[in-house]
This record gives sequence, C-alpha cells and structure tokens, in this order.
Amino acid sequence: MKKEKKVFATFWTPGIIVAESRTREVATPDPMAVKWPDYAYAFQLSEREDVIDGNKTYTGESKNVGPLYYHSDSKVETLAQVKMNPSAPHTLIRNMERNKWSKIVWSRWGNWPQPFDEKTDQVLPTLTRFGHSQMEQGKC
Repeated sequence: MKKEKKVFATFWTPGIIVAESRTREVATPDPMAVKWPDYAYAFQLSEREDVIDGNKTYTGESKNVGPLYYHSDSKVETLAQVKMNPSAPHTLIRNMERNKWSKIVWSRWGNWPQPFDEKTDQVLPTLTRFGHSQMEQGKC
C-alpha cells in the first residue's frame, strides 16, 4: 500500500451568467509554475492524497491550498477608482456599495469584474523574460 499526493488547478472562466470552472492535474503546487490556458482569468490550487492498494485506488478528499490566483494582467480597483472608470457600469458601482466590496478585480481582458479580498485572493506577479517575477527583483 502506498500514498500518492496529487495537485490540481481549477481554472475559472467567464460564463453566460456565472463563472464556469475546469480542473486539471498540475505538476507542482507552485502557482508561478502553472501554465495558463487562454480561456482562464483565475485558478485555485488543491491537493489530494490517494491510497493505492494493489490494483485498487482509494481517492482522497481534495483540499484547497493557497488563495484564488488571478492572472497577472488582471487589475484591482477600489470603489473610488471604479467610480472614476468610464467603462465601469453603474450596476457594478451599486453592487460594490450594497455588498460592501471595497475592491474588485477586472479579468485579464478588462471585463468580468469580481469582488476582491486580499485575504483570499491574489494577482500573480508578472514574470520577466528571465522567468523571475518583478516582486523577486524588488520592483513591486
């Protein structure tokens, strides 16, 4: 009998009314190593431990690890910034005020605004051409 740890990324994509998700196995829990599909604006990592006993596999329970990661091209705005943004619809401003959202994040395409909480969400840093983040280079 042996245990095997698996890591998954659940990618979030704009849907017709609500967000849709697709999950795939990834090699590492390092968010900077995850390859972004063209259709995703965010992802959540999860880990699962399976038990393999001979030719039987017992699937463990999946647990989220880390924040919800937004693409580095995403943009976080405060309510004051959204009010000054000419492309922000009035319904977004009203939703932010009524739901007490202090910040939202625009998707990597500049649409699909979502509530943003710094405790549970993170915009990934941009990688330089050498594979280092701007944060690692002290530019953020």
